Amino acid sequence: MSVRGGREGTDAVSKEFVIYNGRRVVKGWPEMIQAAQLELTVEIGGVTYQRIRYGDEPDDWGADRQPCHDCAAIKGQFYVGGCDVECCPVCGGQVISCSCGFDEPD
Repeated sequence: MSVRGGREGTDAVSKEFVIYNGRRVVKGWPEMIQAAQLELTVEIGGVTYQRIRYGDEPDDWGADRQPCHDCAAIKGQFYVGGCDVECCPVCGGQVISCSCGFDEPD
């Protein structure tokens, strides 16, 4: 995804924003969060794994205090694909930096 929920890119002045989960996000982002809730599993190396919800990962990313700083998911929700906080169900690291071959949901 080129536009992130909590980030304002270089063309942010031309974007419309809404408040969702207590965060200012690009208009249309709430639908991305809602769609992410339908993606319960991920395939890694030909094996299907349950995705890890915000707040269920081993590291404390603040789910009890605030929405995800990157994608604006709240505790108990799945991250939006490409979120820099999402936890890999294989290695426990961040999906964006692990080498497990995580395939983002379509």
